[in-house]
Amino acid sequence: MDRTKKGIAAAAGFCLLWVLILLTTTVTVYNIAGDRALLSSEMERWAPPKVSGLPEAQYQEVGRVIAEYLTGRRTWFQYSYRDADDNVVMCFHENEEAHMADCRFLIRRTGQFRWLLAGAALVLIVAGIAMRQQKKSYAAGMIAGFCLGALAIGAVLIWGLVNFGNLFTAFHRLFFNNNLWLMNSQTDLLVRLMPTSFFVSLGVKLLLAVAAVTLAALTGAVMILKSKNNDEEEEEQPAVPAEQDA
Repeated sequence: MDRTKKGIAAAAGFCLLWVLILLTTTVTVYNIAGDRALLSSEMERWAPPKVSGLPEAQYQEVGRVIAEYLTGRRTWFQYSYRDADDNVVMCFHENEEAHMADCRFLIRRTGQFRWLLAGAALVLIVAGIAMRQQKKSYAAGMIAGFCLGALAIGAVLIWGLVNFGNLFTAFHRLFFNNNLWLMNSQTDLLVRLMPTSFFVSLGVKLLLAVAAVTLAALTGAVMILKSKNNDEEEEEQPAVPAEQDA
């Protein structure tokens, strides 16, 4: 029975670590997608006007349109401005609008999924508190989850360093059921505004957020393992027989 409880506690700790990884990922991705200032600055940093062809004064507004559209605060994806000759310039073509609709669907689902993950994390934390007599097993499960997570993330990082283009393609093949993401940099502004370096920069921000949360969880697990487990010791300590009167 005691072994079963320890196994359940270890499984709960393992699941908590992975839920924290996924929760941090979904929260960070959703926040990045909805941060117009970040999107604008990253686009201007990695795709300046001389590369994208978009006037510098328009970056803030394009960032706003993208952020609001992706997070559901805007229902139509398009942006126009007047050039130096007072002509109206429509920024995005039909294929770009269609691809952004796919991206919007994924981002909004990510926003919904983060709440489910937050609920799951709360349940697992409460379960860990309730299983305090197996807290070291719970912590050991978290460490096992961290090790597996580190291996998985490390494998993706190595893949990206060796062949980022292949990783980028695999990601799109996994999450999109069409080829609308394949654009022409000569004609499509969206792909010029978001080159590979743009996604790498945002990916680093995501990785740092995940690393910070998982390392904090790992630190807590290690502290539990090093702490004196009074509950288990009291449970295992044999009862001292009462002294009899002479």
